[in-house]
Amino acid sequence: MKIGLFREEISAAEPYRRGYLESVEGFLTALREKAEEERRRFMTPEALLEDREGYREKYRRMLGYPLTDYETLRKEPVRCLEQTPAGVIPSEEGDVAVSRMRLSVLGDYTMYGLLFLPARIREDAPFVISQHGGAGTPELCSDFYGDTNYNHQTRRLLERGAVVFAPQLLLWSVPAYGDPYDRQALDADLKQLGSSVTALEVFGIMRCLDYFVDQSCCHRDHIGMAGLSYGGFYTMMTAAADTRIRSAYASCSFVDAVGLPGFPDWKWQGSGLTFNEAEIASLIAPRAVCFDAGDRDELFGSDMSRREYAAAKPFFEAQGVPDRIFLKCFDGTHEMDPADDCMDFFFAHL
Repeated sequence: MKIGLFREEISAAEPYRRGYLESVEGFLTALREKAEEERRRFMTPEALLEDREGYREKYRRMLGYPLTDYETLRKEPVRCLEQTPAGVIPSEEGDVAVSRMRLSVLGDYTMYGLLFLPARIREDAPFVISQHGGAGTPELCSDFYGDTNYNHQTRRLLERGAVVFAPQLLLWSVPAYGDPYDRQALDADLKQLGSSVTALEVFGIMRCLDYFVDQSCCHRDHIGMAGLSYGGFYTMMTAAADTRIRSAYASCSFVDAVGLPGFPDWKWQGSGLTFNEAEIASLIAPRAVCFDAGDRDELFGSDMSRREYAAAKPFFEAQGVPDRIFLKCFDGTHEMDPADDCMDFFFAHL
């Protein structure tokens, strides 16, 4: 039997396509509305108080390998493959030597970063990780290329007497620096294999700490981490996973990832029902964490940070340390607060 052809205008099925799209969006909206209730059941302030390390383990499992196997993998020593002098920063209290370092942290996976070593190191000098953000590099957040929205992040840490290590993450601007890559595609491939780009890079930062805690320049009881934007995101994520970090300063990054357009690397299977930003920040308690948010931030704005802070605060109160979480909203854009409120808080808890 021969069948004839039926033809119509493309627009004829448009209402049906639109209806299907709206039904998918409605399904997603309904899931988002239930997510907060699910998270509240998953982790209450009282439950975290009873089983802090159990929740930390669940958090590591959510991010994936190699964080899931960190305790086993850390037994393999980190090797310093290279430490090359890069220059000297003049200082009234003695010059700061800058060197480029490459560390082997897991097989062929290596981390690169800048080490800033003051000529005169106090006996109780803190060791701080200075983390760059999106489209950035250790050099960018350290004023190598002039003034930026980091507002002298690394230099301000050094001026407080810290030894600083600034690692490179898979976040640099390809148009500015070359070496093309697709972060989101790599993240998707890693997630397909039980990992994620966040798990890999948080693990890498932790392994860098494994190396430095055995060096004379690092006071293992005074370790902190600070960063802007993606650097703030990684600061919070690493501090939640690694209890050696006593104080954390996350700038322009404390936002609700549920419903946040883009940023698929800030999301994991079921994370909206378990560990959203407030819950991840809560894993830092009873250690200290502070956040800042620009009221004119063109990416996020401060209202989301206020909501996450309100959700995280009860966890710190339940831990008996309500004064170890701090949020500063300031009249600024997507930049580290040029005022010292968060810096003062950060160093006070180091």
